[in-house]
Amino acid sequence: MTHRPTALLPFPDTATVGPAGIELDGVSLTTLAAEFGTPLYVYDAASIRTRARAVREALDSAPHGGHAAFALKSQSALGVLRLIHAEGIGADCASAGEIEAAQRAGIPGSELVIHGNAKSEQDLRAAVTTGARLVVLDGRDDADRLAAICRETNRTQDVLVRIAPGIDVDTHRHIATGHHGSKFGVTPAEGAELLRTLPAGLIGRGLHVHLGSQILDADPLIAAARWLPVFAKAEGIPLEVLDLGGGLGIRYTPDQDAPDPGQHTRRLIEAIATVCAEEGMPVPEIIVEPGRSIVGQSGVTLYTVIGTKTVGDGSTWVAVDGGMGDNMRVGLYGATYAPVLAARPLADVDGTYRIAGRHCESTDVLAEGVPLPAPQVGDIVAFPATGAYHQTMAHSYNLFGRPAAVLVDGGAAHLITRREAVADLFARDV
Repeated sequence: MTHRPTALLPFPDTATVGPAGIELDGVSLTTLAAEFGTPLYVYDAASIRTRARAVREALDSAPHGGHAAFALKSQSALGVLRLIHAEGIGADCASAGEIEAAQRAGIPGSELVIHGNAKSEQDLRAAVTTGARLVVLDGRDDADRLAAICRETNRTQDVLVRIAPGIDVDTHRHIATGHHGSKFGVTPAEGAELLRTLPAGLIGRGLHVHLGSQILDADPLIAAARWLPVFAKAEGIPLEVLDLGGGLGIRYTPDQDAPDPGQHTRRLIEAIATVCAEEGMPVPEIIVEPGRSIVGQSGVTLYTVIGTKTVGDGSTWVAVDGGMGDNMRVGLYGATYAPVLAARPLADVDGTYRIAGRHCESTDVLAEGVPLPAPQVGDIVAFPATGAYHQTMAHSYNLFGRPAAVLVDGGAAHLITRREAVADLFARDV
């Protein structure tokens, strides 16, 4: 494998440095900024295919089959969803809107797993109407609402129960979901009882667990995988299907290292097969729900430098034409990035800079202490590892329109989401 400069480690697989700076699959980032404008989400198709294929191939080795449901909460651009589905991966949806996105991308109901800790009647009806493969129950109220819809429509629905096993993971507390205080799921004892006493119309198939997001140490995920079959056997509850959720992290900065999603999936399968053999029980069908680990490192967000200034404490701000409207992760949980100047990614560093967004909030800061060659007005700043939880969380605060998105595939760029115009911002007003 060709050596990648350190600055490019968080960038997509096809990233190289050419005459005009960083290129993805031979397409210059500065050219994309000039053609499509900024802020701009850019996704590398090759990076997505590689990771999706690795997960799918790993699941093919599962003793009784496996299924991958891509987490739409991480990325729901239809152009990306179609690409992922072409690799044999379904969808994990948490709303009627996400179910509609999956359908528009050509993903059938038989490949959908439905989530949510507060599913509305609209969400549940969409799941039933679509013929969703599985609905993951978050508690007794979920079960009662879903059963009522099944009775009304004369249908049955396969379900799993989500449990919070109390296993801690090394991630930000705002994205940890498997601890005892989580709003998601029920205690193991409550989950087992719910499976035993499901209302008519619901068919219990097994368990679901999801410990959190951006997990770089995968050992707790393996521990949960080993524990669940033992728990199910001890409780005497069905385990035809075991859904292990997602949560695997990615590299956001050069000094981080992240698990390979394909290798991680194989580890999960091996752990479950081993413990089931030890317990003398059949291996269940295994479901995984990768999101960030498939698309996160495929993305780059491009901004244009609007201005620079040195302030009273001696620090220098670099103001760009985006911010918290297209990247909520910094404000939500202090996410860190390693941006570079797209045209000069390997140039000598002139100093450290603070990159400010354009929104009217002091917290609208995209990065602190970034080593860069002296930024100039008009420079394009490239933020890597923005393929997950950026476009899906984008909003229009200050009535700035949301960015466009392009997919780079086979040496060409294709617009997959148009830029939100000013007129679009008032489409819902009456």
